[in-house]
Amino acid sequence: MNRELAEHFTKNWLDAWNAHDLPRILSHYTDDFEMSSPVIIQVTGNPEGRLQGKQAVATTILTITGLESTAS
Repeated sequence: MNRELAEHFTKNWLDAWNAHDLPRILSHYTDDFEMSSPVIIQVTGNPEGRLQGKQAVATTILTITGLESTAS
């Protein structure tokens, strides 16, 4: 990845978050995306602190942020 591509990706990712657009946020991740964080343990009760799959990540983002889901 070159600098121009990295800057483009970052701008699009930040714009999606700032627009509170969950489908656009999730478009930056693959369907088999995994996320690990101590916050996941607190929010979901998942003792591994890991989410697997775009839907699990979407659900947790909605829980943490209170964004309205517009995903289909």
